[in-house]
Amino acid sequence: MKKINLNKKLKNYLCFYDIEDQKTRNKLVKFLKQYGFRVQKSVFICFLEKDDKKRIIEYFKKIKNKDDKIGFVILCKNCFSKIQLYPKQNLKSYDII
Repeated sequence: MKKINLNKKLKNYLCFYDIEDQKTRNKLVKFLKQYGFRVQKSVFICFLEKDDKKRIIEYFKKIKNKDDKIGFVILCKNCFSKIQLYPKQNLKSYDII
């Protein structure tokens, strides 16, 4: 189980993507699971350290096809605490401390 310490200097992001090719999409999903958890098929909540966003973008550039897209929205702590997911999600692979 991956532990995420929210007391570290992490920024919370919504990361979303539009990738047509299943194989490319699966690669990105596997990569993003290192940084957060999936809330919908093409949306992750990620907990990123200073250089993690750059790392994700560089990886995306390596695997993307012509029309693929990725985006990030920063979530302040106040916004992050107000996220409501229905049905409630169990953070199976993350232990947020």
